Amino acid sequence: MVEIIEQDFVKNKELYKKIERELRKKIDKDIPIDHVGSTAIPDMIGKNIIDVLVGAKDQVQFQELAKILCEMGYFPSKNSRNEIYQFFASREEETGSGDVHIHLVMLNTDRYNEFLILRNYLLNNKDEALAYANCKREIIKNITAERKEYRSIKSEYVTKLLERAKKSFNNKN
Repeated sequence: MVEIIEQDFVKNKELYKKIERELRKKIDKDIPIDHVGSTAIPDMIGKNIIDVLVGAKDQVQFQELAKILCEMGYFPSKNSRNEIYQFFASREEETGSGDVHIHLVMLNTDRYNEFLILRNYLLNNKDEALAYANCKREIIKNITAERKEYRSIKSEYVTKLLERAKKSFNNKN
């Protein structure tokens, strides 16, 4: 079951900073680490899971970072891994409020850039952020609270949202 809650942006920002400090003890300062996902957006509802984006410059660094994250106690997903992306969670079982998701992604790839473009777009477009929050509410209220189906329906919305975000980003550059 998916539980959507009002998230405490200030508290989550502090939690992200704590996570980043822990990561920096093991990860070089030149490696980008960013707060992404719904907890990075003020007034956004969500599952209250801190999403962290970590960028790797090449395959060697990607493998080194994956090893470090495992050593730090993060669990790699066997289903969410390819040559440019690896998902890690703070718990092996189903994650929930207060947990951490780490997205290890190769720098200079569309996948990496999309995390930042979407976050920045929602930070700079309050109406889009509100519409996204309302979409999440509607899915849970009127369609489903089952995690797999929720993710699938939300993914369709996020794909369209990301298209608008990319268009906005490209128009500014």
